[in-house]
Amino acid sequence: MDTDLSSTPPRTDSTSHNLGTASIPPVLQYLECSKALGIDIKAAITNSRFPAQLLEDDTARVQGTDFQALLLELIRSCELDTFGLSTAQYVQPGSYVVLGYITMNCRTIKEALEKAMPYEKLVGDMGVTEFEDLELPSGLGVKMTWHCNYTHPEVIPHMIDNVLASWLTYCRWLGNRPDQAPEEIWLTREKPSNPDTEQKYQEIFRCPIKFGQTSNSIFISKEQLELPLRRSDPLLLQTLEQHAQTQLNELTSEQDIVIKATRALKEIMKSEPPRKERLAEILGISGRTLQRKLQAADSSYQELLDQVRKESAEYYLAYTQLSMGDIAAHLGFSDTRSFHRSFKLWTNTTPGEYRQLKQTN
Repeated sequence: MDTDLSSTPPRTDSTSHNLGTASIPPVLQYLECSKALGIDIKAAITNSRFPAQLLEDDTARVQGTDFQALLLELIRSCELDTFGLSTAQYVQPGSYVVLGYITMNCRTIKEALEKAMPYEKLVGDMGVTEFEDLELPSGLGVKMTWHCNYTHPEVIPHMIDNVLASWLTYCRWLGNRPDQAPEEIWLTREKPSNPDTEQKYQEIFRCPIKFGQTSNSIFISKEQLELPLRRSDPLLLQTLEQHAQTQLNELTSEQDIVIKATRALKEIMKSEPPRKERLAEILGISGRTLQRKLQAADSSYQELLDQVRKESAEYYLAYTQLSMGDIAAHLGFSDTRSFHRSFKLWTNTTPGEYRQLKQTN
């Protein structure tokens, strides 16, 4: 039975599930800004348990839970209300991976948005962009809204500020128009009580800003959407789009293995102890291939096993009267003691305490 407790347990904060992955370039954008602000980068990486080795590879992807944990550490370290806004000045084409180079070779801002957004996932699963045509005071335009997928209340407003301000900063660079401003900005966060903070928003966006709104959006006029960019190369653009589609297909395939492996593990644990070899057999691949595919998806067998065990343990403790020994056996632990140690690592509470809390509520 696999009872390896030496691996780092998955993050178990209830606000940190299903955050997907992120490419390394946007992580570096935050780190560059943090370094300029005097934040101890090494300490933040260590304290958040961020896998520092990934920072050496621009093509790597990091788990969203790890990225969110790093952001939280950086935000708390700088104690700056405008941290998200400050990171926008460090945006560059590489921050958006292949999407950045796609936009560089489009004719207009409108074409750049239309071409890049289908591949948004390549940058990361941090959020989703939505477009809505509408009538603005100046005429026809677009409402460009970003929906944040991250979940920690301290991280969300800074990430939203980063995305909207980075969009605008990058568009100004693309069109070689440093003074370009949108029609209006909407933010769900409340209006800052500090006038200096509010002034910082105005300096960045240079347009009317409405706080406490129902969405986080940039309003862009049709005239601005049609402004020409500094350069365009239709042939290179076509090549870049093909490359982006290939990457997207590969990424989707990699993430599929995590979903399939997780489902298979749950089925296995209904009738027998979990084993890597058995999982590979059910998936119809070799153990080595399983390991390689999971690694490509920034995951591992142990990580999946820990997550399935944790979710199953929480269910058994909350909704059944199974003994601790029976639960340990169902999860494939060699003894109750190993189960107790793992559960405490996953949730920072004991199985008994968790059961008492859930069954008394």
